[in-house]
Amino acid sequence: MRSNVLRGLGSNEAPLVTYCARLLLAVLLGCSACGGVEQSAASPASSSGMAVGEQAPDVEFNALKDAGTIKLSELRGKVVLLDFWASWCAPCQEELPLLDDMSTRVKSKGIEIVGLSIDENKADAEHFLTRKSSWALTLGHDPEQKVADAFKPPKMPTSYVIDRKGIVRQVNAGFERTDAKKIEAQLVDLASGE
Repeated sequence: MRSNVLRGLGSNEAPLVTYCARLLLAVLLGCSACGGVEQSAASPASSSGMAVGEQAPDVEFNALKDAGTIKLSELRGKVVLLDFWASWCAPCQEELPLLDDMSTRVKSKGIEIVGLSIDENKADAEHFLTRKSSWALTLGHDPEQKVADAFKPPKMPTSYVIDRKGIVRQVNAGFERTDAKKIEAQLVDLASGE
């Protein structure tokens, strides 16, 4: 049937094939940027991104659900998980609710989980958040991706475990369901060891 449709297009056949090829390429590139093929739960970021052992930049971003801003340095003294996510990213959609559940378990240990949306349109991020009636983690919005530019996450989602002094201790690039336990262990171990 597909070949009949293409044959029936006559002179428009080549543009349609070109369009389909470009669409397929865009989908494949999008999938590799969002979770991707390779994943390292505790590896340094790419050479151009924020790496383990570096001081996290003192970035500021808008709160997503409330008015005001959040400055990363205001969270010093706590172990922080800074997670970059987007409403269009399938692994992010699975990860964020798990991080929210984790937040309720670890908050009393001096751990702050921050989910930072890079959605350009705030309404897209807010629509995604309607999946739960309330969220325990801190939610931020980086529509111009200034914070993302400072950290340069290698894929979506990527989270950074930051110690009480603001040093990046782990980079979790990508996400699979089994990573949630590893991330929680990283946070708890760091909080109990400091």
